[in-house]
Amino acid sequence: MTTADAQAHKPPAAHPGLGWWNLYFILKVMLYFLGRIDFHALENISFAGLLLIPLRNRFLIVARQIIAVPLGIWLFHYDSFLPPLDRLFAQLDQLLAFEPAYLLELLLRFVPGNALLALGLVTVAYYFAAKLFRVSVIVVLALFATGFQTVENSFPVAAIAQGTSQNAALATATDTGNDRNLNNYLNEFFANERSRQVPLQRSPDTNNRFDILFLSVCSLAWDDMEITGVTGHPLMQQFDIIFDQFNAATSYSGPALLRLSRASCGQPSHKALYESTAPECRLFENLARLGYQEALLMNHDGVFNSLLERTRQFSGIDAPLFPQDGLEVTQKAFAGSPVYSDLELLSRWWSARLQEQGKPVVALYNSATLHDGNRILHHKPVFGVESYRLRINTLFDELNQFIKQLQKSDRNIVVVLIPEHGGGLRGDKMQISGMREIPSPSITHIPVAVKLIGPGLQRRGAVARVPQATSHMSLAQLIDNIIEQGVFSGRNFSAADLARGMPETPSVSQNEGSTVIALDNQYFISLDNEDWSQYPAQ
Repeated sequence: MTTADAQAHKPPAAHPGLGWWNLYFILKVMLYFLGRIDFHALENISFAGLLLIPLRNRFLIVARQIIAVPLGIWLFHYDSFLPPLDRLFAQLDQLLAFEPAYLLELLLRFVPGNALLALGLVTVAYYFAAKLFRVSVIVVLALFATGFQTVENSFPVAAIAQGTSQNAALATATDTGNDRNLNNYLNEFFANERSRQVPLQRSPDTNNRFDILFLSVCSLAWDDMEITGVTGHPLMQQFDIIFDQFNAATSYSGPALLRLSRASCGQPSHKALYESTAPECRLFENLARLGYQEALLMNHDGVFNSLLERTRQFSGIDAPLFPQDGLEVTQKAFAGSPVYSDLELLSRWWSARLQEQGKPVVALYNSATLHDGNRILHHKPVFGVESYRLRINTLFDELNQFIKQLQKSDRNIVVVLIPEHGGGLRGDKMQISGMREIPSPSITHIPVAVKLIGPGLQRRGAVARVPQATSHMSLAQLIDNIIEQGVFSGRNFSAADLARGMPETPSVSQNEGSTVIALDNQYFISLDNEDWSQYPAQ
């Protein structure tokens, strides 16, 4: 037989199949059935088809692999519940400002050690299985089977009832086929909020004058407190009024401070925070008209993301920053700047305040003590939940001690614990622990509490719990109630009376590029202000 005949009768080479790309699809199918990612059938099967096209030209084979790698990474992200890549690129300048150690910590949260171990075991299993049978055939069949299941699960099982009022929209929905109704609900919410206002018109009389201190704590939510076991801390026993369902409406510090500064009116959209607003909506300006002078304190420099600059520009607070020189540095922030002792800074301010006479003061204190990625100085390296647990216990101990200092003075003061947002300590399918790009329910549900302090002042009855859904507007209402009822002109007060009539605000939260709303115990998310889906469960 000639060489030509031998070539003619040579059996065709076996199709190479998906090769090591089998691991990619095996991992995806596993993660999908574990509920960790979604699965877009058409895109994944098409990608597998591209990889299965037989090619004989070596140049084309190499070119396909070069194209396939970034395409596969993009498709993996597309299947995940993570925020869009454009949000990552939009925050790139901030990410680059992080300390290298913090960036490494975040990377390890994305790809934990146990996941790498599992991937190693699957790789070894695939290596030996590929020697025994055609794994690609099984993988392709698995892709089609998974695709059929996703199509079956995509059929809607409920829909939001038609209606024009907010109450009419409170019906179940489990699919993205109700975009119009959800958009209508959101538009109606903001239209309704624009019409709401709590006017502060009565100045405290001479016997009822009191200072106001807002403790604006970064990264503190009920969920974070539950995880770290501090819900029963003595600090929480100090307060007279506790808001059980307070919505921060954001998961970032800058917008949080601006929302507090506009508490005299209904909740604005995220975009409206950076636009001009009516003077009567500015809480601090309204208090200034009642005779209050402003004070601004931070236990950090306020430089990251121009927090201090933007607060001055958009909040109406123009007080100078309280001096930080000589304070003890207790932490190194995630971006490398110093973080000062909460107790030392607050005590210094209060000592200076006791020397002053004249106008009452409304003070805004912003603490970065609990921010993700901070490093505790003069302590062995700790990370994640362990680090947060140490820092939150220290913070609560110091705030508790500071309140006791206030109680020993002869001044009237209302202390308002108003966290900016939660720390996202638990994480979920859309965000790793510490990530706050999406204002998820566990991040925006914050512990807001109020303490009234004055010489001989006593509370009648129990602590007042506010059970309804509320947001920043309720704080303006509470201040108005305190003034109207003349609390500090008497010897005792009823917390229940002060907490009565708090304005209810449905749970709507926004960051730039994301909106989360609550409807009938379900949460829905939009990343483009048009299309909606259910927020994925834990």
